[in-house]
Amino acid sequence: MILTGINPTQIDPGTALGVGNLFPPGIEIDDPRTVTLVGNRIKYVQVNASVASTNAVKLDISVTAANRRFTVISTGAVTDIFEGFANNHTGTAAQFSWIWITVAGFCAGVKNLNAGVAGSVLAASGTAGTLTLSPSAAVADAIIVAGGRRAFSLVTPSGNVGDVQIGG
Repeated sequence: MILTGINPTQIDPGTALGVGNLFPPGIEIDDPRTVTLVGNRIKYVQVNASVASTNAVKLDISVTAANRRFTVISTGAVTDIFEGFANNHTGTAAQFSWIWITVAGFCAGVKNLNAGVAGSVLAASGTAGTLTLSPSAAVADAIIVAGGRRAFSLVTPSGNVGDVQIGG
């Protein structure tokens, strides 16, 4: 499916869960941006609580079953299952807004605690919207088995920000 008019960094307003979408909810497509983002996959989702730019997000299973596949909130606990990074670089997305998240590929300057080095496997942390060094490969594998996405640090983070690769 080819969609036109996609700006992966824009925030589309919504007024309630499942309302206000400009594109099919939960659709995953190739990122239309170029250079380092060629080959990335992005997903159209709705936020159920405000999500800051470049936050790590998870699916929100507290909503109705019909909305679970496309409703997200920021990660905030080490047990959270990582779904992707918010692309809403134009600001914080308010509750019920629609945004694009990166679910596979390169993510520059995203929230990543100063733990580990390039090549470290990452997992959710207790800090809202931020990944950290996974306690072990077994934990990272358990996240994948539970339906989450694997993330790797591409650099040693500085200022709790770093480049990350999702996938693999």
